[in-house]
Amino acid sequence: MRNLYLIALAVAMACASGGSSSGLPARAPVDRNVITQADLESVGSTNLYELIEKVRPNFLRSRGQSSFNSSGVEYPTVYVDGRPYGDLASLKSLITSQVSEVRYYDAPAAAAKFGTINAPGVIDVHIKQ
Repeated sequence: MRNLYLIALAVAMACASGGSSSGLPARAPVDRNVITQADLESVGSTNLYELIEKVRPNFLRSRGQSSFNSSGVEYPTVYVDGRPYGDLASLKSLITSQVSEVRYYDAPAAAAKFGTINAPGVIDVHIKQ
């Protein structure tokens, strides 16, 4: 009977250990503000606008006007390698296979990194070198 208790205790401890039972490493958390190289390669799109529309459509949504932004712009601005590139329509001219990463900055982060004129947010595209 004692052996039965020891076996039950061992099974309970093994189940509660929290380890991966499949033997696979745990996945790293996904940053919802980044489209990685793997994402870019896994989705069939000819231009970056179409890809973002499929993978992270929230990047393309209006954030509304803010008091920081007197220009009346309510959509994110597109930057390529840290330099101003255009509005959302300019994403259609970027070929997906030439892009290494896309990062979205929300209003506070965009204002801090790129200036308050970018209050609706910034989509920062990094081109392969």
